[in-house]
Amino acid sequence: MTKMLKFLFKNKINVELSIKQYKLNLRNPFGTAHSVTTTRTNALIEIKVEDIRGFGECGLPPKKPLCYLADYNDIETYFNSWIKEIDEKQKQQQQQQEESYHYDAFNKISQKEYFKELRKEMNGDYQQSVYQFLFECLDNCKENSKDYSYASRCAIEMALLDGWGKFLKQPIYKLINIPESESLKPFYYTISMCPTMEEIMDSTDFGSKYTGFLKIKLDADVEKGMNIIDSVQKRLLNNNSTRTISKISVDANSSWTPSVARKYLEKLSPMADLISMVEQPFPIETLKTVNKDQKIDIQHLNEWVSIKKEYQDKGLLIFADESICTEKDLDGLVQLVHGVNIKLEKTGGIRPGLSTLLKAKELGLKTWIGSMVASSLNVSAAAHLLCSLSDFGGDLDGGLLIDDATQLFENDAFQLLDNGLIKMNSNNYGVGVTLKK
Repeated sequence: MTKMLKFLFKNKINVELSIKQYKLNLRNPFGTAHSVTTTRTNALIEIKVEDIRGFGECGLPPKKPLCYLADYNDIETYFNSWIKEIDEKQKQQQQQQEESYHYDAFNKISQKEYFKELRKEMNGDYQQSVYQFLFECLDNCKENSKDYSYASRCAIEMALLDGWGKFLKQPIYKLINIPESESLKPFYYTISMCPTMEEIMDSTDFGSKYTGFLKIKLDADVEKGMNIIDSVQKRLLNNNSTRTISKISVDANSSWTPSVARKYLEKLSPMADLISMVEQPFPIETLKTVNKDQKIDIQHLNEWVSIKKEYQDKGLLIFADESICTEKDLDGLVQLVHGVNIKLEKTGGIRPGLSTLLKAKELGLKTWIGSMVASSLNVSAAAHLLCSLSDFGGDLDGGLLIDDATQLFENDAFQLLDNGLIKMNSNNYGVGVTLKK
């Protein structure tokens, strides 16, 4: 059911806010080391300012402690709190009867060149001031202390920037004020742990039509994992495919023990030139605990510190995924990883995502942009950071993982070139997608 709020900003600008479920059917079962799903229920936010419609989406995987913290009901709870904040702020403004309005929604980003134009006072431009107003209510929402608030803020912020960009006729990466990188970044397609090898091969056939950069999900079963990698390689050779594998990312989804990591190292090191990274081999609990009174196992931590060096010595890089949510996690991860996979739902949106990327680079960590299982709306938003600030590209394949019938949007923010590299569409405004007719 759609929930909605309508109001008049400064007695001049019509605003409508709404949230609804965004149900997605997957092309194949999407399996990781900790879950298998065939459908997803994401949250879809719409913010309409006069006749300009901005959209935002957050991907909602099955909940996992310390990592995936929100479901649709949580997002709806947050949305209701946000509109309550808006209602209260509106009443305050009506009492004060102030004509001008200004709020710098980007003041937490220390580098002032980012979002430079959106920081300014709008001098009576109410159609832009309303976005600043909605950002202020978002930043002051009483639910921001809750762990599920990050995914909620991501979707709302996305809708705000989508609408603001459409109003200014600018794509989000130009709003951010980041130049498009001269070197194009790779697009990875995820081959998940489907229940059968036939489904894994079907996924391989589908993904390899778009890119030679493949992300392969593995669990702690080394023999099975290496069989999947071998089968994927043979599939492309035996099909006489014009597509060759450019790089493979191995994603363990926090399922390995130190012993398993060393067994995989023996098998993976001969193909180190082919492997771009190994994602999240270590458990999330290596650096975090569910119970705040519980202490980190230092011996276990030190073993993973050693494994980082062992992998590095064999030419393999380890990246964090589940263990990196916000920039606060980065300092502790430096000892364990060479890079981080940053996702908007976990950071809280594009603004904190940008801050996390910048801090990661300051710490000498490599960067990669990931996405949840979501539509082209969500992955296109992430592409605006990937185009310039990701070292290794990313797995922005969410729109390919779901079937066309449940996609509400078309015309992605980026083009996928024949070699599997991403090129931004500079003529697509806001996030860069359009609602299907």
